[in-house]
Amino acid sequence: MNSITTQLPTSEEDENHCLFAMQLASASVLPMVLKAAMELNVLEIIAREGPGAHLSPLEIAAHLSTQNPEAPVLLDRILRLLASHSVLTCSLHQTHGDGRV
Repeated sequence: MNSITTQLPTSEEDENHCLFAMQLASASVLPMVLKAAMELNVLEIIAREGPGAHLSPLEIAAHLSTQNPEAPVLLDRILRLLASHSVLTCSLHQTHGDGRV
């Protein structure tokens, strides 16, 4: 009986294997998103505004030569992924007098 229990993976082992599989599957995401941001000159647009500048995806998208109305939404996803990997930082600021962010 002891040999059977040592052959069965534990739930912790299963979780570790699943986590490793997810890391492998998503390993190419950051380089691809970083490449897209560089091709769109997103980092240059942010740098042009200077240190401490707080740009929204809508403001950054206005500098891009695109007619896609979904550009700010897609750019927001790019920026969030870069922020989650500490390439950029993200913060919320109250910008309207009525309390909207």
